Formats: sequence, structure tokens, C-alpha cells
Amino acid sequence: MKRQHKIAILKYTTKNFWLLLIPLVRGLIAVGFDFYNWFQGAYLDIIVILLIIGLAVLRWRFVQFQILEEGVAVKMGVILRSEFTVPYRALSCVSSKRAMWFRPIKAVTVSMDSDSHSVPNKHGKADVEIIMKIGDYDELYQKAPSDTSAAKITYYASKYNLIFFSLVFSSTLSGVIFLGTFFIQGGKIVGGELERLLINAVSDVTSRVQTIIDGVTPFSVGLTLIIALGWGFSFVSNLLRHINFKAQRFGDNIFVENGFFSRWKYYVNCSRINYADLRQNLLMKACKVMSVHVSCTGYGKSKNEIPVFVPVTTRDRVIGSMRLLLPNFTVSDITIKTKGSYIMPFIWAPLIAAAAFPVGAVFAVRFLPNWGSVTQFLLIMGEIPSLYMLAVGIAAKFSTGIGIGDGTITLKYCKTNKFHTVIVPKDKIVYVRLSRTIFQLMNGTADVWVYTRGERAAKHRIRGIPVNIAEDFVKIYDGKRQDI
Repeated sequence: MKRQHKIAILKYTTKNFWLLLIPLVRGLIAVGFDFYNWFQGAYLDIIVILLIIGLAVLRWRFVQFQILEEGVAVKMGVILRSEFTVPYRALSCVSSKRAMWFRPIKAVTVSMDSDSHSVPNKHGKADVEIIMKIGDYDELYQKAPSDTSAAKITYYASKYNLIFFSLVFSSTLSGVIFLGTFFIQGGKIVGGELERLLINAVSDVTSRVQTIIDGVTPFSVGLTLIIALGWGFSFVSNLLRHINFKAQRFGDNIFVENGFFSRWKYYVNCSRINYADLRQNLLMKACKVMSVHVSCTGYGKSKNEIPVFVPVTTRDRVIGSMRLLLPNFTVSDITIKTKGSYIMPFIWAPLIAAAAFPVGAVFAVRFLPNWGSVTQFLLIMGEIPSLYMLAVGIAAKFSTGIGIGDGTITLKYCKTNKFHTVIVPKDKIVYVRLSRTIFQLMNGTADVWVYTRGERAAKHRIRGIPVNIAEDFVKIYDGKRQDI
């Protein structure tokens, strides 16, 4: 049996272990590297740190693995021991990450996942996660796939497509959270210098913008700057994360590689793909471009990962790429659509919001006249997304529906502000059910819920289907039907 790379010991220390070292180093510098006096004042901290390291080493020694011809055998646990084997045929995805700081020491983090759940690991984590030496990693990727002698089909994503993909899928919230964490944690190290640097930078930008645009408030400039910084960081990290994107198919195996500083590689078992999802937002829909994502346990499972197979490109190129990479996932024409008069459930929430913001602004100006400029700014900031979501709802009403093919069904729906065209093989459907609200009982419609396989069943909601047509559709799956 083999052990993990020794760098894995750091994985088993506490989350903020490195913060404990900062006061020790500061104390050592303060006493002029007088180790005797330093130890007398900090011996309790040193004992705690040594204890943490000792427990981490103990946990590392009790994790062992062996790469066999038919699977990977794993032993783990100090007090409660567990031994199990993950057969290659059961794997849905093997993902590896060679972090930038792991590459010089030839270490790689490997995660193995199947549709079942591993008892030792927490829910939402991979069945097995091991930090391997590069030689063990190469051996695993040689043995896990089957039928690698088949013809190789390769798809490369262009840099322009990856830039567009990063623009579309960048999250302002995640970028702001990261920057906030960076400055808070950084302040613990350098005594608040980073926070002061950020505040001075924002104040400087605010004063410059105020000289250019008369009447702009510091609040509006500061909020806009924070949003822009958060989105900009998310865009850059997404671009570096997905650059050099390449997908290759060998028989029933697909390999995906991407990354610039850190490198990611995935092995995906095609037979374990539950569905393909062609995603768009309103801008992408208007530009007639889309990206292809897949549902496969373990692929895109980690934090900030996106399970993309084809980054943003035109519809024709997406269909052509899917014929190469996913030939069994074909889009069917939509034949079951929402009822013509069923539109209010798609637009009532943004419609109310779009009307509420101006009314709220009128009352705010009346009762808080000194806050007029702030109220105007908040009105604009609230009205834009409300009108955007109203347009999304109207587009969703006219694009929602179901198509039935020979071996697959196609589900088109909108969730939040994303448009989905989901292609599901019929053998991946767990069950189908209908639901009806009191208003749907009156207008003769129903929502069709389709549940698909996976580590956790995914649900897809098709809204406003005429009830007689919905019932006929569900009869196809009479052994799996559930009505509410």
C-alpha cells in the first residue's frame, strides 16, 4: 500500500493553521532571535502547534491506497478504520488538480467519484480524495479509462470563446466575497495596512470621479467600484481557470484539460453522464450563442468549478461539437408547449418589482429629502435588474416546452435568469410527476417535473403545460408517475 505525498500533511492541519505561526515569528524577531527567551514566552503556543502537526502526521500515516488492475483500494481512519475498493467501472469521473505551488514538488490532488456516496467522506465531497505523487497519478489515469485504443476526437476552445465564457459566467458576489476575505485575513498579518490601502484607493477614485461627473455621490461611486472589482476578479480567475481548454474523446471516455497557472484534468465516463445542458442567459440568447454543460457525478463538483464541455460558441458549432463528443445527446424539436394564456407566473414578480421601486422612491424623497441623490441611484440600480428579469420572464414563456426523441427527451425551461435546454436519455429518468396550484386548477394547466439520475436526483420543472397533454406525457412513464 502507498501513502499520499507528504504535502498532504498540511491538508490535515486546522484551516487557519498558518495564522498561528505569525505571532511566533513576530515574537522571535522582537527578541532579536534569542531562542531561549523566545521559547520561555511562547512555549505553550509552540506545544499547541507541535500537537496540531503531530495529529496531522498521524492522520496522514493512516491513509493508504493501492492502484490495482480493476480499481483503487483505500484504507483510512485512525480510530474508526475503513477499507474499501472503488472499481474503475463504477467511476463516473476522476478529476485532478495540479496547483501552481504543487507543480515544483510533483504533487497532484486526485478526486474519484461515482454515483454512490462514500461513507468516510462528507456529503457533497468526492468518494475518494488523495494527494498523490505524479507517478501514481500517471498510473491511475492509464488504468482507469477503458477502450483507449479507439479513434481520438479532439475539441479545442478558442481564446475568444473562453473570454466570452468568462464574461458571461463571472459572479460579482463570489469576487466580492474573495476580496473581502483577502483584506480581512491580510489585515491580521500586516496590521490593517491592506484595509487602509483599500479605503484610500476608494476615496481617491471617488474624488476623481466627482470632479468629472458633477453630482455623483461617494456612496454610488464606492458601491459601483466594489461591484466592478468583484466582477473583475471573478472574470480574471474564470479566464485563468478555463484557458487552454481541450476535450478529447476515446470511445466511451472523455478527457478534459484546462488551466494556466494551476492545471486541471478530468476523466469522464460517457455512460455515467446523466444529461447535457445547453445554457444561455438573455444576452447569449439574443446573440444566438450557448455553452454546453453536463451532469456527471464528480465533474464540476468542487467549489467554483463549472461542469462545462463546450464553452460559449454559436448554436451550429455547439451542435457540431456535441455530435463529436456526445453523439447520443441529440436535441429534439419542442412539441409540447406552455398554454397560450399562461404568462403571469413568468412575469408577476419582476413586474411588481419594476412598479414598486418608483413608488418606493417617491415616498423616500418625501420623507428623506436630503437623501435624494442616493434614492435616485438606488432606484436606477433596482429598476435595471427588475426590467431585465421582466424581459427574461417574457422570453421564458415563449421558449419553455418538451420535445420527445427516439432515445432522449429535450426539456426547455428558465431557472432564475438562465435558460436551459436539457437533453436527457430516457434511461436516465428516475420518475416524472405533475403538480398543480389552485390557479392552475382553474386555468387547466400543470407543471411537469422530470427527475434525473445522479448522486442526488436533479429536478427539471416545465411550467404551464395544458393538463391533458401533461397527463399524456406522464403516461409514457406510468411506472414512475407521481401526482401532487
